[in-house]
Amino acid sequence: MSTEEILFWKVFRNKFILNEIFKQIHNNEWVEYDEPNKYNAYNRCKFGDTHSLRVMIKNNLLPLIKDKIKHGDHIKIDYNSIKDLFLKLSKSQQQQQQQQQQQQQQQQQQQHQHQHQHQHQQQNNNISYSNNNNKYKDQDYLEIIELLMKHRRDEFEIVDLIKVAVKTCSPDVIRLLVNEPYSVIIYPTTFQYAIENSNLETIKEIINLEPINFNNYGIQIINEEFKRKSLSIAAHRKSLKTTITEFIFNNPSLYSIPPPLSLKNKNQQSQQSQQSKNKRLKTSETLKSNLKNNNNNNNNNDDDDDDNSVQEEIKYEYIQLVEFLKLKSTNLLQSIMELDIVIGRPKKKLNSFIKMYHPYDRLQVDIKILIKYGTSMSDQTKKNILDKMNKIDSNKQKGFNKLKELRKLVVIEFPKQRNFYFYYWKAYSEKINEIGKVPQKSISNPDGEDFFQYLNNEYDDEEEDFEEFEQEEQSSLEIFNNNNNNNNNNNNNNNNNNNNNNNNNNNNNNNNNNNNNNNNNNNNNNNNNNNNNNNNNNNNNNNNNNNNNNNNNNNNNNNNNNNINNINNNNNEEQSEEEGYEDDDDNNNNEEGEDGDNDEEVNNEGEKETINNLDKLLAEIEESDSGSDRDIENEVEEETINKKIFINSFNKFRKPSVYDISNRYSDIINSYLKAIKECNIEKLEEIDKQNPNFRLDLSRYHYFQLPKVEADIIKIWNYFNETSFRQFRANSTNFIEFLSSVTDVIQPIRLHIKMLVNSLLRKLELLLFDTLFSKKFNVFELLFKSFSFTLKSFFEVEEQELLSQEKVVFNSKGKLIQFENKHFYQIVRLIDLVVDRFNRGKVQKLYGNNPPHRVIINYLYDQILRIEGIAIHHLELVRSIVPEELLTPLCEVYRVFFYLNIRSPKLTKYIIDRPGIDTFMYSSVDYTENYNCNEPTLNGYEDIGFDIRKHLNLDIFTYDYILGREYVPNNNNNNNNNCYNNYKKRYINQFDTILKELMKQLSFDICKNFKDRDRIVDGQDFFNLSLNADLKYSLAIGRKDLFWELLDWIQQYINKNEKLIKYQVYQFNSPYESLLPTGTLYSNVKIIKKELPPPPPSTSTSKTTTTTTTNEIKILKIDNFEKPIPNESPVKIDWNGNKLIEPFKPVLKLINSFKFLEDVLDSICRVMDVNEIQRFIQYHFFETNFQVVIYSYLVFMNRNDVLSFLLNNYNIEYDGFPSFSPERNYSQYLECKFIFENHFEKVKNISRLNVEWCERRDLDFPFMLLNDFVEHLCKEKNIDVYHQFIGDDLPIRNAAIKETIKTIKKKLDASIDEDEEDGDIENFACILKSQKHKVSLIKSIVEQSDTQQYFKSAWHEILLEFKEKRKNDEINSPFIESLENPFLQSFIYGDIKTCDIILKYYPNQFKITANSITKALKLEKIHIIKYYYKVDNCKHLINNFKNDNNLLKHLKNQLSNHPIYKYHLTWL
Repeated sequence: MSTEEILFWKVFRNKFILNEIFKQIHNNEWVEYDEPNKYNAYNRCKFGDTHSLRVMIKNNLLPLIKDKIKHGDHIKIDYNSIKDLFLKLSKSQQQQQQQQQQQQQQQQQQQHQHQHQHQHQQQNNNISYSNNNNKYKDQDYLEIIELLMKHRRDEFEIVDLIKVAVKTCSPDVIRLLVNEPYSVIIYPTTFQYAIENSNLETIKEIINLEPINFNNYGIQIINEEFKRKSLSIAAHRKSLKTTITEFIFNNPSLYSIPPPLSLKNKNQQSQQSQQSKNKRLKTSETLKSNLKNNNNNNNNNDDDDDDNSVQEEIKYEYIQLVEFLKLKSTNLLQSIMELDIVIGRPKKKLNSFIKMYHPYDRLQVDIKILIKYGTSMSDQTKKNILDKMNKIDSNKQKGFNKLKELRKLVVIEFPKQRNFYFYYWKAYSEKINEIGKVPQKSISNPDGEDFFQYLNNEYDDEEEDFEEFEQEEQSSLEIFNNNNNNNNNNNNNNNNNNNNNNNNNNNNNNNNNNNNNNNNNNNNNNNNNNNNNNNNNNNNNNNNNNNNNNNNNNNNNNNNNNNINNINNNNNEEQSEEEGYEDDDDNNNNEEGEDGDNDEEVNNEGEKETINNLDKLLAEIEESDSGSDRDIENEVEEETINKKIFINSFNKFRKPSVYDISNRYSDIINSYLKAIKECNIEKLEEIDKQNPNFRLDLSRYHYFQLPKVEADIIKIWNYFNETSFRQFRANSTNFIEFLSSVTDVIQPIRLHIKMLVNSLLRKLELLLFDTLFSKKFNVFELLFKSFSFTLKSFFEVEEQELLSQEKVVFNSKGKLIQFENKHFYQIVRLIDLVVDRFNRGKVQKLYGNNPPHRVIINYLYDQILRIEGIAIHHLELVRSIVPEELLTPLCEVYRVFFYLNIRSPKLTKYIIDRPGIDTFMYSSVDYTENYNCNEPTLNGYEDIGFDIRKHLNLDIFTYDYILGREYVPNNNNNNNNNCYNNYKKRYINQFDTILKELMKQLSFDICKNFKDRDRIVDGQDFFNLSLNADLKYSLAIGRKDLFWELLDWIQQYINKNEKLIKYQVYQFNSPYESLLPTGTLYSNVKIIKKELPPPPPSTSTSKTTTTTTTNEIKILKIDNFEKPIPNESPVKIDWNGNKLIEPFKPVLKLINSFKFLEDVLDSICRVMDVNEIQRFIQYHFFETNFQVVIYSYLVFMNRNDVLSFLLNNYNIEYDGFPSFSPERNYSQYLECKFIFENHFEKVKNISRLNVEWCERRDLDFPFMLLNDFVEHLCKEKNIDVYHQFIGDDLPIRNAAIKETIKTIKKKLDASIDEDEEDGDIENFACILKSQKHKVSLIKSIVEQSDTQQYFKSAWHEILLEFKEKRKNDEINSPFIESLENPFLQSFIYGDIKTCDIILKYYPNQFKITANSITKALKLEKIHIIKYYYKVDNCKHLINNFKNDNNLLKHLKNQLSNHPIYKYHLTWL
């Protein structure tokens, strides 16, 4: 046997050592979490102490659940735990998980590709992926449900299980429960709830199980009451509105058609006759068949119904117009409209109802809906519109464009439809003479879909002021309408000319063609021009409409007779080239190169382009065309998962309908997009050849649908590459979107751009900056490696914007803002690329000491810090690539935060949990609920909240301090052959060193030195909040040693700063006074005296002798624990005992204390053992009721081990039992079981507990009354009572005294802490410090002899009133009938186990009352009523439903009128 094995068995057989080992395993937090907010005191719990089904389901502890069911262990089952269990079988949840798994697989594949491609990749640099996929299958969860139904049905079927399954969209659960052997009932209201809220699959499952439910219970869930409102219910859903409504409409057995509203005003007999014959308005063929089937069903129902009059009383429900208009199905809208069952009026004018992207059939329905519901017009006008629409529909002429003519009809007849004419003009380049000028485009305010700049899926942001934009847009359209009075639409035989106009209907142009590349000067005036229209050899329309407000422009046309409708953003000839590019990109406008579509590189960088002011303004309108796209996005009916993409985002991640808007594009663009998708290179060449001026001018939301095969994508890429991407010269946004689409499939390292068209090439640096700024790293990498950049002039302008970009590090929920780890190696590759470019170029000569490469590298370096899962060796890899002179040495809060997070998320958790952080985030101007390190620093009144930047010393928290490592000898290595193995890396500074420095700077220093510290927490007590946060944090990360250090520091601070403490407590009924002589602790508690060290000697000036004095203090000693007994607080009222009378003297002393917050006490009682709890109590051994406070928290957590210790050593007083009401999230059953089995004598007289508790309070109350009286009168809310008391009118003063005493007594009996209600500003200590005049005046009046006498008489009178009220309450509302007694409380909340154990220990002392039945049914707790309906379960009750006829009658009456349970009464 080896030495190690011998030692193992020695340790294993030593019980003491083994217990210590297990204790350390249990107490220490050995799990490292990837998120700071995952650290908490609730992470670890012994299996034996785990009772919550919800916790076990959440942590996938299915074997533990099975084991507890098998052995009969208690399982706490409630609604939320059942819901969580059913969610594991939710079909909607599974669909989301499948999508997320697919996304994870794609990410892993991309990460794998990145790792193999990067030249610095090493095996130990892999960033790990966490696989959170559930290891259990649906069958495993169904097995758990079966076990619970078999063995714990009374505990499990505490809610309507079918309704919960419906809510969670779990049809498999419904199938299991409704079928044999469980046969759970389906109520009609549950099926109606499914129609209102569930998904289609769940609804179908219920319909399939309807026959089984009818055979079991005789309940018809698809009854006439349901049918008459089913269509209305479905149409009023919030989601899946169209899907569910369409399903019901296509199944006539599920609905009855309401009488048409047009017949509603006729007499009832005529309406019934009309309904029975089913004479409806003309409907579609589908509707006619549905009506026929529906009539048959109705007739059958009428035959089966014995009382037709009852059925006639069931009201029909109609569909509200506002919900009807939200339906997406054209056929459904048409059919419902023809049924005439839509009621209501539009809340606002339907001026945005008809959309240009609607197809032909939908547009027809739109017009009919608008005629019927939207506008007020004469019957003749309506008839004329319908006749015109029918004429368009019946036109069979070849080449007749029905869609265009129908759209034109909309423009003419409904001119107020928002932007419809504008989009018509764009689509057809045609002005309608009947309407006149094109109206200005109405622009919606930008939506707030993506809050942060880097979250934006859009490439460009609209930064123009809305009102200014409207003015520019209006002026552009006025120019257009004024300059184009003769509008002709010419089409060639191939219908290509109109499509090649690129949404421009300006036919009054001067177009000169020069096949020899001669320059032609066109001098055009703003208002009146004589124009000619000439066609080139290719029969292409070429429009040149130049409106120059400044100078005559020179325009060079090449031999391809290019269309001069490309838009340039410059509006001034003298504008510099760089400024022009900046404006161009910022405003997201198109530009035209100097030579139009010249594919050659620009040689003369100083050349100016001609500028067309009209075209520029029109371009702004085109490029800001996002309002309609948002409308399209809202058209999506189904709920979809749209994952937020922070890096390399583009339109792929938007809802599909956003980019499926081809109806707004011309035919030639649609053909081109189709050719791209199908990799039809021949078609692309054909279109480009026939249309030399062709441009891909698409929506900013357009998503390029590429071929599915990678080889085909390469072909598409090569084609555009050969043409220098001239198709995108009109719109750089579309160019970036295309590059994003391609690089999403093919890594940018495999691609290269040969050449770009002039207009794109001159914007290259601008595009480079924007792709970097918006974190489109795929496109940035492709551009950067394909071209050479000077960068100097550009980055002088843009450097600050890039560096000042938001730096949000976490949100209000404590969630870090991080990027997926799949991007790590790409960013490293980019850094390597920029560094290589820096090293190869003559950077120092060009830029000096601040090259733009530094800006790019530092920006990328900051992004790497955000990567999830990044470790120190990854960061060391990055820093080894970057030259030291390129990495900014300054360490800002942003970097410090992520350095700390890389070291350990425990460190960043400390920062996130600082009090006042949330206040700072909510006061943020641009990034509410998020901590932005670049948030402007505020001063003055607005400067509130915890701003880390003000308190963190960045000179200390450097990279080397946090993450610096050094080599140390590796003593564990036995191989001395390799010198590298003899050393290992170790952090220079230990974790505790960094943590304690954080605590010092962000907590202790502020508590001790910061004058306006309370301003950080908006006027609350920062000292208390900060140290509570520190205590909670130490327990959250499993550091009890740190907790005790903090507690000692707090005690020392309180002793040294007595006058600064804001929280005071009394000493009566303290742990010291409550010690039981029979307890083991009693004999160990001692009060000893100690002499303090003498102070420095003081010499009197009048005497030659020196006197030295010593002080004695009393010390509490419990075993090895010693603590000074606290002195009375110096902040007090100096009552004159000689002026006070019995029973108000002596006034109880107040001592300073530290106020623990609830979540801190919760953490303490959750993680500490018996000895640690006792140690904690000893710190507060003289504070009133402190042992009771600890007991209440332990009861809530069912800590029976510690509860026994407290009950054996302290006198724990009960004001009622159980300690908490059933609605609180704890187990009443476990408390009852523990107390009944171990300490029953404490609660034996259960009906008298509250009375006895109040009587004890009566004895203590007079000694606190005077202090409480002063505090009450000094509060701002009681200012009127204060003035009544200090006034000279004696009756008014006496009335104020009596009313105040009564109020204070009521709050004391109700255990209401007035300080918690009013906050820290108005607690007793603060009042004594801030309102000395008030306190002094009240004290002087109270100490008067006549006032003392009235206090005494008033108190005796009030005491008699309270005692009399208690007696009357016992007589009028006896304990046995009170809904507050423990049995009826548990009965009302449906807790069968608790009711049974109470009856076991208190036989024949409780009964079921009529009120409790009413309350239980109101909470839908039918299961407990059915349980006690059985006589065998009522053995220990005074009454039951068999011997109490009044109770049974009340039950039947309540059930027959209950909206759910009235359908099934056969069990009675």
